[in-house]
Amino acid sequence: MAAFNDNLPTTTDTPPPQAGAFVTAYQLDGTGGGTELDNAQLHAMWHSEEAALWLHLDFRHDDVMTYLHSLAELDEAVIEALLEEDTRPRVARFGRGVVTTLRGINFNPGAARDDLISLRVWMTPKRLITLRRRPLHAVSVVRERIDDGNGAESIPDLTAWLTETLVDQVGDVTHQLDGRLAELEEAQLSDPEYVNNDDLTRIRRSLINLRRFMGPQRDCLAQLAQGPLWLDEETKVSLRESANQLSRYTEDFNAMQERAHILQEQFWSEHNEQLNQRMYMLAVVTTVFLPLSFLTGLLGVNVGGLPGTDNPYAFAMFVVINLLVGMAVMALLKRKHWW
Repeated sequence: MAAFNDNLPTTTDTPPPQAGAFVTAYQLDGTGGGTELDNAQLHAMWHSEEAALWLHLDFRHDDVMTYLHSLAELDEAVIEALLEEDTRPRVARFGRGVVTTLRGINFNPGAARDDLISLRVWMTPKRLITLRRRPLHAVSVVRERIDDGNGAESIPDLTAWLTETLVDQVGDVTHQLDGRLAELEEAQLSDPEYVNNDDLTRIRRSLINLRRFMGPQRDCLAQLAQGPLWLDEETKVSLRESANQLSRYTEDFNAMQERAHILQEQFWSEHNEQLNQRMYMLAVVTTVFLPLSFLTGLLGVNVGGLPGTDNPYAFAMFVVINLLVGMAVMALLKRKHWW
């Protein structure tokens, strides 16, 4: 998607070498900052009821069950919900915890922006577990904010930060798509015969994929904003605002899909008009030469008795006759407004 993904960030959400499923973990300090934990520190802190902990995992590795089952002691139903293949946005409650699946923009090098990455989330009042298959730039942004001391103050607040970042990045891609589509519309207006069909096809494919996931994700955030009860009001307001913002982007996707469809229809209309004009000219030429072809064919047969075979002026007379017949046919077509 190089046509419209310039100047967008690249991801830095990468685990240390040979880290297995463990990517990173943080203990929030309640003031917007936090301490990054290594594996040993995470295990030591996990059962502290006062600590607000965020664990980020790569579930491609086999040892992911060590964290989900042995460390976090999650129920089998929760683990199955986090690791299931179907990754459409959803919200499911299990006791005091919530499982949700979100989608984020793929900022990995060489990736298409409509190739969305799933983020599976398990959230309780003091614990947040996120799982991904590929690096997700939104996670890196949230980590940087925590490192700078300007991040989330609690687990619900951290969830709101994650969803807000995911939605903001959808907005970045929305603006890129809208700008590229506007360029194609401008080019088509200045030159009706021009349209970059490859770019237009890529844009329409991206819009279809974004609409497929962002619509359900909007509903997912709206549902998440309604509960559970331990979510504070500020977090609920933030989630509702993210849902409203995503709703506007979804409407933009619908509008851009219509614009792209109209642009392609205009292109095909111009193309068909040109084709019809060319076919029309060919039909006129064929009509003009039809009687001339008949005359030349009639006088070209090798039989005796053809007129003018002994007359030195016969060919010139025949050419004049052909010219007169051609002009008469053209005049007839013009009179009937067929040409």
